[in-house]
Amino acid sequence: MKAWRILMYVAGIVALVSLIIGIISRLAMAPIAGLEANAFLRFTNTCLLFAVNFGLLQLLQAKKG
Repeated sequence: MKAWRILMYVAGIVALVSLIIGIISRLAMAPIAGLEANAFLRFTNTCLLFAVNFGLLQLLQAKKG
């Protein structure tokens, strides 16, 4: 299903942006938008988990049909 692929890419792009912001926050040693670097990096982990999940759902749909 094409929707899983789109969701996978969206989650991956959001994770990449969050990772870059988290690294900048860590190097600057200052919160960005009131959030510490750890919050951005944990959000990155969650987005990557969703991206893997959507990828596996896409493989499962392809295997069924």
